[in-house]
Amino acid sequence: MRRIHSSGLLPRRSHAPLVRRLLRLLAPALTATALGLAGCGGGGDPAGPGPVPTNIRVQAGNQQTGVVATALTTPLLVVVTDANNRPVANRRVDWDVGPGSGSANPASSTTNSRGEATTVWTLGNFAGTARITAQVTGVNPTTFTATVLPGAAAQMVATPDLLTLGVGDTLRLRAAVRDQFGNDLPNQAISFASLQPGIASVNGNGLVSAVAQGTTGIVATGAGRADTVPVSVGPAGSSLCGNLMPELLALGQVVHPASSSGAVRLCLQSPDGVNGEYALTLISTAASFGNATVSDVLGLGTTGQLTASLGSDVSAGLASPLPAGGWFDAPQATTAADASAAWQVEAERRAVERRVLTPLAADAREWWAEREATRRLRPSSVAEAKVGDVLRLNVNATSACSNADLRSARVAAVGTNAIIATDTDNPSGGYTDAEYAGILATFDTLVFPIDTTAFGAPSNISQYGKIILLYTRAVNALTPANSGFTIGGFFFARDLYPKTARNGVPACAASNENEMFYLLVPDPNGVVNSNRRTKDEVTLLNLTTIAHELQHLINSSRRLYVNTGATLNEETWLDEGLSHVAEELLYLRVSRFTTRQNLALADVGGTTDRANNFRNYASQNFSRLYNFLIAPEINSPYAPNDSLATRGAIWNFLRFAAGRQGAAGESAFLRALVNSRTVGVSNLQGVLTTGRFADYLRDWTVSLIADDFSTATTAALTTSYINPTWNFRSIFPGLRFSGGASLGVYPIASRTLLGGSPQRIRLAGGTSSYLRFSVPAGQRAVISVGANGAAPPADVRLSLVRLR
Repeated sequence: MRRIHSSGLLPRRSHAPLVRRLLRLLAPALTATALGLAGCGGGGDPAGPGPVPTNIRVQAGNQQTGVVATALTTPLLVVVTDANNRPVANRRVDWDVGPGSGSANPASSTTNSRGEATTVWTLGNFAGTARITAQVTGVNPTTFTATVLPGAAAQMVATPDLLTLGVGDTLRLRAAVRDQFGNDLPNQAISFASLQPGIASVNGNGLVSAVAQGTTGIVATGAGRADTVPVSVGPAGSSLCGNLMPELLALGQVVHPASSSGAVRLCLQSPDGVNGEYALTLISTAASFGNATVSDVLGLGTTGQLTASLGSDVSAGLASPLPAGGWFDAPQATTAADASAAWQVEAERRAVERRVLTPLAADAREWWAEREATRRLRPSSVAEAKVGDVLRLNVNATSACSNADLRSARVAAVGTNAIIATDTDNPSGGYTDAEYAGILATFDTLVFPIDTTAFGAPSNISQYGKIILLYTRAVNALTPANSGFTIGGFFFARDLYPKTARNGVPACAASNENEMFYLLVPDPNGVVNSNRRTKDEVTLLNLTTIAHELQHLINSSRRLYVNTGATLNEETWLDEGLSHVAEELLYLRVSRFTTRQNLALADVGGTTDRANNFRNYASQNFSRLYNFLIAPEINSPYAPNDSLATRGAIWNFLRFAAGRQGAAGESAFLRALVNSRTVGVSNLQGVLTTGRFADYLRDWTVSLIADDFSTATTAALTTSYINPTWNFRSIFPGLRFSGGASLGVYPIASRTLLGGSPQRIRLAGGTSSYLRFSVPAGQRAVISVGANGAAPPADVRLSLVRLR
């Protein structure tokens, strides 16, 4: 598992010379996937001899048009080739279908002698644009798109589903013809008629006029379908709320509208003399990111928010709040391509770890049991490493159990918990033994206690009884020349497995049989790929890398040898989220902060030292979170894509969830996740219990919009909606792009819920939406959430909070 570094957001006052040097060395674009990139992956064996795939291209089946829930007529076809454009046979192609985009059959296929692989795409239930990505590990993926048309007319849906007016009032109904899945059919002629025009009349555009007191219905008709909206007309001045009891929310009060057989309806009343401002939050708590649902939201009597927009307004589509130019140090396309290549290599390692190592687990556990028994009988069997000893270690970063790349590594320092070994072929100008001893002392006294307190101790299979930190030019070689990112190191689970077969059982011959990870080395002259690496730069990069990779080592080794009934490999998004928490804990310890101080901009950037610490140890988590905040409707904390936005979201969610445990319970919560026998969403559901996990997601969503909205709002919020560690609304506006201006806003994207303007919101598992609005002083408004005239999807959790 490797960690990739690149530039992040900086406190406004961070101007130290070292930081400026880092900015020159590490300055890719913020919105490209290299920003704040921190990735980890194992490694794996090639599929076999022959050409190495370097490219996958679309051959047939792209940009088709089809009807929802039907198979496209032309199968999807890709061709996989090597660097010389020769076809590559016998390579697995995975077909990754986007949320709500349907299914592929088969989900993975193998290239033939012409390098071709194919699948049949059956479209999902949502009209619009669908996507499916063809992936070969180690190669940049290629994406197919399809235009999905709605099916036949199946229903008419009119909104609102219930209407209460006073004599003389008018309100426009809206109606749509939809297919069986709730997709609108465009260009349908719709007519409106009143059952009793003397009580309420309606024109051809759906404008209802209340004429006299009484009850009636307005019928919307089109494409052979009809829907009737009950209308109740009361005296002049009657409230839109009808029989609904009005909710007079206090500042900071949060309510969770209850589900019903129909649309969820809520009546809000603003206090006299106060224009109330509110936020409606929706989050899909579906366990799978691939499950997409649609909700219909309508406000009656609502107006736009009172305060300035926090980020982009997504009512008309998701967009970044940043201007198109002037904020980036490098072309976005170039940096994104670099990052994509890096992530694909990592995906290959992850996949091969699962494929190659999983079958070896049972035998590895038996090997370890025998080794432990021997150690108990003969404690002297643990070897003693000494400075100057030379070890032979495999540094191959792409093969798990074969193709060992053995290097001589000299022991440079020996500490309480670890050994530092340095590749004897490293470039000149590196660390001295005294400097390595200092690095190891920092590991023993700072990083190791932080990670083991939070996550537990790693296994101890090493013949030395210690972790090996291998400083090797092989890590430097992983970063191509002139890249917009730096690969700072990696952990490889293969090193936890035995290398020698016992009793004829399989073994991992290329294993190092040690708890260890691999780290970047100084290269001031740019010997490796012409990438110059100063000592100062490498020291800073490696400290967070070590904290990050140690969590991976702990997680993987405990699943293999300590919690022996556990699923071996944690889901990537949760494993990475925990490692980003490790980075955060390092920052807090170095800066002498706790997790309960609600750190604001003045705290993290009030002095040069504080600004430097934030830049060096915390800014990348904020960079990743930024990518989530600008597009929460398409990003999730548990999306299986390992994107920056996913990493930012899961880090933030884990920090929020840990904060809910109280100061004394944070480490126990994190340890429970690392020591679980399940993985991914099931792990979180087991630790929090299934119902509480959904509640945590709902409350986390509220915290992102309400926490620290204002001093008064935060004081009124209950602790269920507060992240006690960070004041994001204070910090984000003061951060800037490398070389750019301050961000100036807390960049959460939201919609504006204007009265009478219904909105359809599509959410995949873990994605969320924020709708902001206000209600004039002393007046009432109705908020309605449903789905095609029925109750909202069961997985969608709703919350309403008064912000001002």
